Amino acid sequence: MINSNKLFLATLSLVLSLWQTSCNSDDDANDDTNAQCEETICTLVFIRINVSVTDQDENPVALDSFTVTNLANGNDMTISLSESERIAARETGLYPLTQDGILDLNEERQIQFKGFINDEEVVSSDYTVSTDCCHVGLDSGDLQLTF
Repeated sequence: MINSNKLFLATLSLVLSLWQTSCNSDDDANDDTNAQCEETICTLVFIRINVSVTDQDENPVALDSFTVTNLANGNDMTISLSESERIAARETGLYPLTQDGILDLNEERQIQFKGFINDEEVVSSDYTVSTDCCHVGLDSGDLQLTF
């Protein structure tokens, strides 16, 4: 019983520490946003939004490369993948669009996904993504692309 109480207290302390860290900032520009998020308790789930690229027969398409671009300023937002993640993406046809930690709190952004085979663009789609106090979400755009 004592061990389970210690585990519970340790877990509770960790969650409260993460919550406090994730919702506080010294940046004056974000004070209003942070104030809105101070009472928010976020889950520890890490959200990644993927685009599924398939052919007409619904088979996964292995892209040679892909890009994600911020349409407002042209900045590259492509998530870097390890070699094993690249292989998995090509096998499954699932490519990362965005994930937690890329956008600021309560931010909305228009982005564009482009997929390439042999340096030729084969798919392109625009999206609106946003964050709340905790996680990124998809506001508009089709995550199922057919090549």
